[in-house]
Amino acid sequence: MKKGRVLLLTPNLKGMDDGVNRIQPSLGVMLIAAMLEQHGHNVKIHDTALEGWENRVLVDEKKKKVMIGQTDDQIKSVISNFRPDVVAISVLFSNFLTSAKNIAKLVKEVNKNIKVILGGNHISNAVIDYNFGVKDPNSNLPDYIEDLETPNIDFAMIGEGEKPITMLVDCIVNKTDNYSNIPGLIKRIGPKKYIINPKSEKHDLNLLPRPARHLVNMEGYFKIGAFQSAKARSNRVLSVMCSRGCPEKCTFCTTPQMWGSNVRWRTTENIKEEVSADVKSFNIGEIQFLDDTLTVNKKNLFSLCDYLEKLGLPWCTPNGTKVNYHLRTQSEMYQRMADSGCYQITLACESGNQRVLDNLINKRLDLETVYPAIERAKKAGMLVHTFWILGYPGETFEEIQNTVNFAMNSGADSFGFAILNPLPGTPIYRQVMKQKLWWNGRTMDDMMLRSSLIKVDGFNGPEEFEKFVNDANVKANLMLKEKDPDRFKYKYGEKAAEDHHHLQRQS
Repeated sequence: MKKGRVLLLTPNLKGMDDGVNRIQPSLGVMLIAAMLEQHGHNVKIHDTALEGWENRVLVDEKKKKVMIGQTDDQIKSVISNFRPDVVAISVLFSNFLTSAKNIAKLVKEVNKNIKVILGGNHISNAVIDYNFGVKDPNSNLPDYIEDLETPNIDFAMIGEGEKPITMLVDCIVNKTDNYSNIPGLIKRIGPKKYIINPKSEKHDLNLLPRPARHLVNMEGYFKIGAFQSAKARSNRVLSVMCSRGCPEKCTFCTTPQMWGSNVRWRTTENIKEEVSADVKSFNIGEIQFLDDTLTVNKKNLFSLCDYLEKLGLPWCTPNGTKVNYHLRTQSEMYQRMADSGCYQITLACESGNQRVLDNLINKRLDLETVYPAIERAKKAGMLVHTFWILGYPGETFEEIQNTVNFAMNSGADSFGFAILNPLPGTPIYRQVMKQKLWWNGRTMDDMMLRSSLIKVDGFNGPEEFEKFVNDANVKANLMLKEKDPDRFKYKYGEKAAEDHHHLQRQS
C-alpha cells in the first residue's frame, strides 16, 4: 500500500493585542500525527500561530483584536516545501474557522490536487447543529453546513478522528473509493448536499500511540510560556489528558457531545509510559492535566497521584473540575493531590445563583458546597482558581452581580470571570439562534474570551457588558493582591519552596 505525505496545520490565532494569548501544542493533532506515523505516512505538524507569534495584524482597532501568526506567503511556502498529498486543518475552537478557511484556500493555490480535510471540535459541533436544524425547522439554524460550503475543502471529520483519518489518508493516497466505510467522514457532493457517515465508536485510549511531540516545536512553546495556568511553576510544561468524556450536561459545554457522557480512563501505567518518557526528552518542569473531570473517579485519581508523587514534579488542573465530587472524603482527596505535587486546583463553579445553576445551566451543584470545597483545597496546601461565567440567556442583572459578590467572598486565590460564548453544538447556542438573541452587529466570527455576543439583561450593548466583566476581573484580582501579595505574585517557580510543601521536599 502506498504511503503519503500529510501536513497537519493549526491555524492562526485571533487574540488580544493587550492581553495574554494562550498557546500550547494540540494534543489532538499530536495523537493524529502519531497514528498516521504508525501507519507509515510521512507527517509534518505546523502551528502557524506559533511560528508567526511576533507577527500581529490588527483586525479590530477599537477592541484591540489581532490575528497572530504567519503571513499567507509564509504559509504557502510551508505547503510548497513539504509537498503534501493531504493537508488536515484543526478547528478546535470556533474562532479558528476564518483562519482555517483561509489556509484551505492557500493550499489550493499551491496545488489544487492536494486534498484538504477539516476536523476538530468545532466541525463536529457544526454537524450536530445541522442535524438539529433539519429536525427542527423552527430552530433558526441553517439547513446546510455553512463551514463546508466552499470548494477548497474536500472532506471533514467528526468525532474521534485518530483511527478514521488514517483510513481516509489511505484512500486518498491510494486513489481508492472506500469512503463509505470511514466513520465520521463528511463529503460534500454538491451545494448544501453532504454524505455524513456515522461517527466512530469511542476509542480505547490505552490503544492510542503516544502524542507525537517529536514533530512539534516544543522549545517554541516553552519560550512563549503562555500555558493555561497563570500560576505555572515552570515554562517547560507537559500537557496530558488522562480521560475523555464527562457525566455532566451543562448547557454551555460541548464535551459530552464530543467525547461522550461516560468517562473513559487510561491506565496509570499507560499515562506513566507517556509522561516519564517525555519529561526526560523535553526536560519538563510541570505537568498540566487537561481532563474535564480529573477528580470524578477517586480510585483512578489516587493511582495517578501515587505515580506523580514519585515523579516529583508540580502539577495542576487548568481545565477545571467539578466542585462537589466525593464530598464525604473531599478533604482526603485534596490532601492526596497536594501531597503528590498538585499546587493548584481549578474549580468550575460557574454561578453564584442556585436558580441559574439549576434552570439555566443544568449543573448539578449545590451552592452550599462551594465555600467548604475551596476551604478544604486551601487547607491541603493548594492554590484555588475558580471559573465563573456571566451572561446566560435569562440571567438577570442582579444574578450577575450576585455571582461576582459570591465569588469574591469565596476565599479562592484567583478568579476567572468569563463572558458566556454560545458554542455551536450546545443547547444554549440553539436557544440563542431560535430566539435571535445576538447583539446587533455581533456574529460567531467575533467570538473571543472577552467578547460579548448575545444580549444580557440590564446592559445596553456588548461594550457595556464587556467593561463590566473586565472591571470585575480587575477588582477581584486586585483585592487578592492586596490581601496576600506573596500568594498572588507567584511566577515560574520563584517562591515554590517557600509556598508549597510538596515542592519543599524537592529542595
